[in-house]
Amino acid sequence: MIHKIMRSRDHHEPHRVATTLELYFDLVFVIAIAATASGLHHALAAHHFSDGLIRFATSFFCVWWAWMNFTWFASAYDNDDFRYRIVTMVQMFGAIILAIGINNVFEHNDYTMILIGYIVMRIAMAYQWFRAAKSDPERRTTCLRYAFGIIIAQLFWAIIVIYIPHLFNQIFLFGALLELSVPVWAESANKTAWHPHHIAERYGLLVIIVLGEGILGATNAITPLFHSNEAILTEAFPLGLGISALMFSLWWLYFKMPWGEFLHSQRTLNNALVYGYGHLLIFIALTALGSGLELLADSVKEFGTMAEVAEHSTNAHSVSPLFAMTALSLCTAIYLIALAFLRWYLDKDTNYSVIGFTLAIAATFLGMLCVYLGMPLQWSIWFTVIAPIAMISFYKTKPIHLD
Repeated sequence: MIHKIMRSRDHHEPHRVATTLELYFDLVFVIAIAATASGLHHALAAHHFSDGLIRFATSFFCVWWAWMNFTWFASAYDNDDFRYRIVTMVQMFGAIILAIGINNVFEHNDYTMILIGYIVMRIAMAYQWFRAAKSDPERRTTCLRYAFGIIIAQLFWAIIVIYIPHLFNQIFLFGALLELSVPVWAESANKTAWHPHHIAERYGLLVIIVLGEGILGATNAITPLFHSNEAILTEAFPLGLGISALMFSLWWLYFKMPWGEFLHSQRTLNNALVYGYGHLLIFIALTALGSGLELLADSVKEFGTMAEVAEHSTNAHSVSPLFAMTALSLCTAIYLIALAFLRWYLDKDTNYSVIGFTLAIAATFLGMLCVYLGMPLQWSIWFTVIAPIAMISFYKTKPIHLD
């Protein structure tokens, strides 16, 4: 326990599951993800669309990438000894600093705290990779590429944030591509022994975390209606049940997919990259969905559930039912499109994924079209629920082909 050789894990290891340390590590990211969702909600509610979306995308990428770095390393090299635990604690501290810095991003476009958090995490992460390189001669080159790759990437961010912070948003995409290229470069030398079912479980746990933002938004959306005796049966129940059905169907659809089997059947670098990176859209969509539900809550507080009332508002920053439903529908559509793409790529079934894609596009329009036509929110939201429910039913009858 005090000191073990950091040998590569067996990717065929039976019954590999997430450890309690990994679950504890994820708790820090609950805070960070909540901060990104809250920042997006306030930006959109104030109608700061471009700034809000850019800052949400950049800050969420920082959160997701920090989680990714730890998760894939742990899948391949977690030996749970004293040093591993202490270094993980240091990474968690860095993630806390990162979470604190997210508010500064949305309020002042200041990435200094995020940079400090990343420096702490990167020192710990580089140490882990250097340690793995020493203990795993077969994959020494891979581990060293990871270590030096993340150090180079961190130096890039430090230069940007310290010397030209006003250009951060313009240069961010290049920096993100630099980060994403490190695993491609490192794994091309020799694949690390990440465990397919363990990775699938870890991603599923993060999906549940981001779905939690939706649960919070759902609660806030129906709370004011439950405080009105007249609205409980006619508005609160149908709206609350509709939101619950939407969140539940999105959860059901994700875990309907045998992600572990997909990865296990073809454990290739391309599949790992598409699965690993492709989930970014899923996580972003679900987190933004929580923000969309908060917008729905704002709309309900100001206008109730009737769309036509909003037309007479004189508040320039009003969150109308149509605006809230549009945000909700777009997030749902992005989630469904990303899910359909991943299934198509990993299962190689074009026909079924095209139908899923079509259903996802339909989800973009149905709910907000109903609100536009004057239908109350508590009934309009059920049209948005149609797409994920249809996809669940559709995939249920489809045999999985794993060659």
